[in-house]
Amino acid sequence: MREIETERLILRHLREGDEDAIFNNWARDPEVTRYLTWNPHTDVSETRAVLSRWLNEYSDPRTYRWGIENRETGVLMGMIDVVGYHHGNPVIGYCLGHAFWSNGYMTEACRAVIAELKKDGYGTIVIEAADENIGSNRVIEKCGFELVGTWEEKYSDFRDEMLPINSYRLFPEKRRSGDYNDINSETIDRWVDEDWEWGRPISHEDFLRAKNGDWSVLLTPTRPVPREWFPDLRGRRILGLASGGAQQMPVFAALGAECWVLDFSERQIESEKRVARREGYRIRAIRADMTKPLPFSDGFFDLIFHPVSNCYVRDVEAIWRECARVLKTGGALLSGLDNGVNYLFDEDESRVVNFLPFDPLVNPGQMESLERNDCGVQFSHSIAEQIGGQLRAGFRLLDIYDDTNGAGFLHEHGVPTFWATRAVKE
Repeated sequence: MREIETERLILRHLREGDEDAIFNNWARDPEVTRYLTWNPHTDVSETRAVLSRWLNEYSDPRTYRWGIENRETGVLMGMIDVVGYHHGNPVIGYCLGHAFWSNGYMTEACRAVIAELKKDGYGTIVIEAADENIGSNRVIEKCGFELVGTWEEKYSDFRDEMLPINSYRLFPEKRRSGDYNDINSETIDRWVDEDWEWGRPISHEDFLRAKNGDWSVLLTPTRPVPREWFPDLRGRRILGLASGGAQQMPVFAALGAECWVLDFSERQIESEKRVARREGYRIRAIRADMTKPLPFSDGFFDLIFHPVSNCYVRDVEAIWRECARVLKTGGALLSGLDNGVNYLFDEDESRVVNFLPFDPLVNPGQMESLERNDCGVQFSHSIAEQIGGQLRAGFRLLDIYDDTNGAGFLHEHGVPTFWATRAVKE
């Protein structure tokens, strides 16, 4: 383990005699140790014993542990280390004395350690932080980590409380799953860049109106979701599932909800973060594939808001099962659903040209049509899959309405092409 120098810091081996600085600058401070795995030290002798153990661990080549020293003053301000390995990937941990917070020291130290780990051949790097530890989450995000999930768990053996823990990864390169989901992600990113209707974030004025109680949101193209479908959102945990783009989640944040959003489009996730910065609220934005297990603990959310989007997914029943798992008992699932009628018709909606189900993975002609019209990869789903799937997953259907495309031949003839459902986990 090498010593590292940055513009303002020296990251060095801890050594005998550091116990006084460690004890005085952070180890005895309950505000600093609030999110560590050990309790505040009550006496410097306790710190001396812990330091002795840390020094012995330097003999292990997998030990990375640095004291964070101010280059100008020589003060030992904190420490940063690898606290373990997750599937062979290093997990970074750190602490900094309260007197040195809000100066960018930890971000500077963390970036230096990341570079050092990469020199030693590590690709993926892991960090976890309590969701309520806002300062630490900001450091992690500034260092380029991606939020990959949130789990509610016991924070340490020293405390009985359960806390939401955010898990982050720094990946070696842009990941690709190599299937139709990548095509859809890249397609939607391009649509957003071209001013796609469903990728335009709400304005600052709309956000202020929502804070004052003047708001509406959409699950389907034209009909606002009834207000009575929502509980009082203050303090509720809401997941926007494939709901990126900063159209609905800013409204829920304005109403006092704690918001997470999961979407596979990078542009939609970027929009969520940008609007959150603009309006000064927190959004936990996760770029992930909703066809995979959702990266949240069981019973974590009060409400899931899922606008029309599972038309880009072949198997929707797995999504309903995951929604049921991460919702609390009594939690609500609000979904916008394509009923399949659109897939029967040609682009002008004047001729029936397809059979149902619409599945381009088994019908090359359907895939060719999607590619020709730049539609990504889409699938039709039956009522048995959409609503029956929710029932089989353990939901009870409370309400439903239909909607049209909002324009075109089918709309002009009043043909419903979408449903919106309100269901509750039993």
